[in-house]
Amino acid sequence: MRGRNRRVLSLSFIMVALVAAVSIYGTRFLFHTAMKEEGVRLQDVVRSQVALVVEMSRMTPAGGNPDGSVVTREAILDRLAHAQRRLGLESRSGEFAVARLDGGNVRYLLVNGKGVSEFASGTGVSPAATGVEPMMRALSGESGTFVGPDRMGGEVLAAYAPLSLGGKRFGLVAQIDLDKIRAPFIRANLNVFFVGVGLTVLGVFLFFKVSEPFIRDIEVSEESYRDLVEGANNLILRINEEGEITFANSFARSFLAGKDGELLGRKLMPFFMLDATGEGLEAVVELIGGEGRQNEIPVRMADGRDGYVSWTVKLVMDQGRPAELLCIGNDATRIHKANKAQRESEERFRGLAKASPVAIIITDIAGNLLYANEKMHEMTRATEVQLAGQGWLNSVHREDRKLVWKHWLERVGPATDKVELRLLSGNGEFVWALWQVVEMGNLKGEPSGNIHTFTDITEIKEAQMAMSRLTAAIDQAAEMIVMTDLNGIMTYVNPAFEAVSGYSRSEAVGRISGLLQGGERTGKFSSETWETITGGRVWKGRIVNRRKNGERYTLESSIGPIRNHAGELIGFVAVGRDITEQMAVESQLRQSQKLESIGELAAGIAHEINTPTQYVTSNLQFLSDAFETYAGTIERCRELARMVSERPDLFPDEGYRERAGNALDEEEMAYLADDVPSALEESSAGLKRIAEIVRSIRQLAYPGELTKAFHDLNEIVRNAITVSTNEWKYVAGMEFVPDESLAPVFCLKGEVAQVVLNLIVNAAHAIETKVAGGDQQGTIYIRTFSEGESAVLVVRDTGTGMSAEVAAKAFDPFFTTKEVGKGTGQGLAIARSVVVGMHGGAIEIDTAEGEGATFTVRLPFEEPPAG
Repeated sequence: MRGRNRRVLSLSFIMVALVAAVSIYGTRFLFHTAMKEEGVRLQDVVRSQVALVVEMSRMTPAGGNPDGSVVTREAILDRLAHAQRRLGLESRSGEFAVARLDGGNVRYLLVNGKGVSEFASGTGVSPAATGVEPMMRALSGESGTFVGPDRMGGEVLAAYAPLSLGGKRFGLVAQIDLDKIRAPFIRANLNVFFVGVGLTVLGVFLFFKVSEPFIRDIEVSEESYRDLVEGANNLILRINEEGEITFANSFARSFLAGKDGELLGRKLMPFFMLDATGEGLEAVVELIGGEGRQNEIPVRMADGRDGYVSWTVKLVMDQGRPAELLCIGNDATRIHKANKAQRESEERFRGLAKASPVAIIITDIAGNLLYANEKMHEMTRATEVQLAGQGWLNSVHREDRKLVWKHWLERVGPATDKVELRLLSGNGEFVWALWQVVEMGNLKGEPSGNIHTFTDITEIKEAQMAMSRLTAAIDQAAEMIVMTDLNGIMTYVNPAFEAVSGYSRSEAVGRISGLLQGGERTGKFSSETWETITGGRVWKGRIVNRRKNGERYTLESSIGPIRNHAGELIGFVAVGRDITEQMAVESQLRQSQKLESIGELAAGIAHEINTPTQYVTSNLQFLSDAFETYAGTIERCRELARMVSERPDLFPDEGYRERAGNALDEEEMAYLADDVPSALEESSAGLKRIAEIVRSIRQLAYPGELTKAFHDLNEIVRNAITVSTNEWKYVAGMEFVPDESLAPVFCLKGEVAQVVLNLIVNAAHAIETKVAGGDQQGTIYIRTFSEGESAVLVVRDTGTGMSAEVAAKAFDPFFTTKEVGKGTGQGLAIARSVVVGMHGGAIEIDTAEGEGATFTVRLPFEEPPAG
């Protein structure tokens, strides 16, 4: 109770002090405010007096002087004195003065309305005298306010300003005693203070009356608080300045001293199992850690076991020194041991994570990083700051981040599947990682985070990619590739094998490879091949096999051993290239070489034929000329015989005349006259035809042509028509419609002539097949014209035509529908090779079975650009 009363009296004293401080502060504040306002008022009075003097100095005397003189200085000062008297400043608290400098001293001319005459004598006041400073400032030309002593030594508030009269400077000062201003505020302050004290006393009285029930409730609460403290499962201690225990609840006594032990008066420091200097309060504070902090301290328990207490303290200060310490301790023995076990577990985990070859990160449920091991930093080359939060996602390759979110957010239940992704490792480089997420749960089984593992699979991925590239290369290779075991059973075939052989992979794998058996070859060849490859050597050669449909094909093959990393033989690999078409092309080339040889031979024969033909032509011309001479001679003989028979007077011998009349056989002469010229003309025409054919053969043969030149396509067609006449003249008529304005074509003349000749011969054979056994003839229509940058040749026939299936194979080498001995199947293949391959042109076929065929050849006028 005494303590409570003491606290109430202290509170009352504080409240009175606060009232006094508030009243003093208010009085000072109001006083300074009044000072400022009074200074402004005095300044206004001084300014009004200065303005009055200025106006009076401009006025003329009453009645006016003829010379225009103004009011005298004495008159102005007199009127100013009158005005000052009316202001009523003359008192102990105020003064209104006018002065000027006279011989270095201040001479007052007017004070509180007293006139000039009273101050006409005397030496004046020294500028250094007390109370003269405001007047000196005014005489110096300044204006303003001033707080300081007056001439009597009292403190005044003064306003000053300069004054000009008759061209001389005067000073004007108005001042008021500060006591006159201060006195009302002091009285008000005392009134406020006493009223405040009275109100404070009244308030304390009323507080006791009103708060008595509350105080009783507080006392009851204090008892409850004591019960609560005694029943708390915490150590609650009060430590005095010497470090002794002054209060301990029952839990603290039982924990530290036993159920029957006593703690009061004992030092707290000996219970701590830590080395410390001193046992006083400051040592306790230093050890536990200070106010507001929790510090887990090992202590010796009553039963001798080691315990741990987590302390919270409240330090009470007295005059800046520690006076008392309130300690609340929580028994943390179990928690400490659990935390220790957890830390040991975490240390083991960190050790394992640090030594792990797998990158590990732990995130909360939102994906924010909680932990990343050294391998993660090594793989990403990122710092802890860069991986913090969701920054670790920035280390995932941009193209794989959506995969991460999809795999992470859309999963149902724990994620156990693994995902391959790329982690950025700086400088644009990345490593392949196998990513797996394992969900963590709390004690309630709720998800609380995730463990992410990243296994570096860069080497494996690169090996896989290299294997994929190798597999892709093998799959896309044009050569067929077959792998077998040691027994020759196929374990792998590539798509080229399927395309060449016709067997699918499922049909081939598991069967014995025919390549290792030498294809269609057996016996010695197969044993030599097997002996070579089982000896670890590579065999090379040609093998003939059959496709699934029974067709034969030829392979240029090489067969070699397959060894494992230890160098042991584990199988064989065969690489084969289908050279069937190549062999056909080689055959075509040989055929072309034969045709070239025949062409050269034909050119030679044509040359040999040309010489005797010229002889015969010359002799026929001679015989024709000689027959005309002979016919003239016969006519003259006939006239002579007629004259002999008709002139008996000249030739009386009748027998002679009869012989003369029978000397010429008229019928024979008439026959010779009619038939010999015709025979000679026909022989000449035949020789001309022979010469034309020979010339066409020479043009078509054109042996030894290696470079292209500009040639007339119409001339080439005409020569081909002439040479092939014997092929078509008995079965078809020929219609050739040339474009005479057609520009020359840059080509190999002999090759193009071969194309035209093949097309004409094929057309003649197709018509011959259609009209066989009949009297009708077909038609071969040939036309040339220009179209854009190309010359166009159209060869159309009225033959049998072709079905769509036959037309699709028409340009294939060795494909023919003609009977054996009629064709080789090379004509159209050669035509396409010449037109497309050699000249960059095009050849098309338009046909229908039974309706003939139209071949269109387009040859560029100029050499097509490369590329």
